[in-house]
Amino acid sequence: MSYPFRNIEGSKIIWDPGIGVGQTYAALAAETGALLQVPTGLTYAERLGGSEVDLVLFQRFTQKLYDRYFNTSNFVLHGLLHGLLLSSIVMLENGGGSITRNPETEHGLLDDHGAYTRAMWTDF
Repeated sequence: MSYPFRNIEGSKIIWDPGIGVGQTYAALAAETGALLQVPTGLTYAERLGGSEVDLVLFQRFTQKLYDRYFNTSNFVLHGLLHGLLLSSIVMLENGGGSITRNPETEHGLLDDHGAYTRAMWTDF
């Protein structure tokens, strides 16, 4: 079984992980969005068995997450946010979106970007 993330127009699946991974991502994103006081753009869709993604709101969430990551030097917080942030960036890219980045300050954040991109690849 899978947990697809589909754009709200329903025209594209932007990520289709296994159900456990998808539910974990959705839960982490929801709680992090609440802490950051920004909507995630993810809405559970029972008929889909996954989430619909409003890419405009999801881009704002991903940008806020990126900005929060770089507005702290806390090693533990970096570790906690790392996977969620990379997954969000790749999912946004799969949907055709992007965030404003500052590569000069990323200090290796995206070293795993290629691995995440390959692991989150969709061809739907």
